[in-house]
Amino acid sequence: MRFDFDEPTCRLRTNSVKWDETPRVFNIPAGDDIIPMWVADTDFRCPPEVLEAVHGSFDAGMIAYKYLSPAFAEAVAGWMLRRHGLEIDPEWVLPLPSVVSGISAAMCALTEPGDEVIIQTPVYGPFMSVPSNCGRVVLDNKLIERCGDGRTLRYDIDFEGLEELAARPRAKMMVLCSPHNPVGRIFTPDELARIIDICRRNGVFLVSDEIHADVIISDRFTPILSVAGESRAAGDSLRGICQICSPSKSFNTPGSHAAYMIVPDRDERRRIDEFWDALHIPNCSFICEEVVTAAYNRAEYYVDELCEYIAGNVAYMTDFIKTALPAARVADTQATYLMWADLRGCGIPDREIVRVLCEKARVALQPGEWFHRDYKGYVRINVAAPRARLEEAARRIKAVYDEYASVPQ
Repeated sequence: MRFDFDEPTCRLRTNSVKWDETPRVFNIPAGDDIIPMWVADTDFRCPPEVLEAVHGSFDAGMIAYKYLSPAFAEAVAGWMLRRHGLEIDPEWVLPLPSVVSGISAAMCALTEPGDEVIIQTPVYGPFMSVPSNCGRVVLDNKLIERCGDGRTLRYDIDFEGLEELAARPRAKMMVLCSPHNPVGRIFTPDELARIIDICRRNGVFLVSDEIHADVIISDRFTPILSVAGESRAAGDSLRGICQICSPSKSFNTPGSHAAYMIVPDRDERRRIDEFWDALHIPNCSFICEEVVTAAYNRAEYYVDELCEYIAGNVAYMTDFIKTALPAARVADTQATYLMWADLRGCGIPDREIVRVLCEKARVALQPGEWFHRDYKGYVRINVAAPRARLEEAARRIKAVYDEYASVPQ
């Protein structure tokens, strides 16, 4: 590999949410021994090409007003074509400070207060909070949990339930998480086509959050617009659908606030753009063009190597859970560096699992309730860290579970 993902990194005392906020968020004593595996960023350095570009943006000695050149959208279009086989017009690209703000902007621009928004839980927390904060109503098309072998979780779409929700008079938007966070599913082209068909027939605008699209462990990821484009060839338009992405997960650049929305329909794009203009909030940061162009034009090798390394970490953690924690179940992680596990039945009370692991193992995992209240005892585990750090976290977790297993129930 050109990049050393085993390199130890330290982000303590850098105002890191993941590292420095853990004691406050989990209410545990501070200390350099904590291993945080909750926030979805990586513990790998950015590719040198991105760091060089960011450093270069300060060469003029001023942090002044900037605008985005055509190079931003052209880099996005080039990446989509090379990485995902998706041909887009650079004019379709709208810059964003984050994926979540893009979801909020689309919701406010294209729906009305009181309208209903379909999501699929368990899912990334803001999918539930954004509609509520925007005065919309959440409709939950809960994913169907399956576990054929007793240890491996798989989540499928409840299409019958989706049909019923989409047919409601005030259902106006669906927010899809693809690949899915936290369950790690890559939806097949057939599944995506069914979602598009249901939304189109019912006049439901489809927003696809594809921030994790580059971190692929197995199978092949299909962008929503690729499937919609096939329908377009049959006479359908690309109206009523958009795709939101960012290099932040792939290149570890979330602090750059560099994201974008791909909106093929001109009128829908105008309405979203006008919403941003009315807020008078910049939709790009000082360094976002440098980050996007350097990452997408010069550092594709980094993502190739990242996926290989993450696949190894996922395999390691999957084997650990299945062998060291006999009652635990873990999802088949096809994409993302986030793993979803059910740790119930291992001796620790369901409501206490995250707290106990924080206090005794000093390992912080994202509690399942953050993705829906029904998932107490489940956790999301971020495995985007040097392997040695994962091995130490696993050793500590096993020690705690062994302690609880030895206590008569």
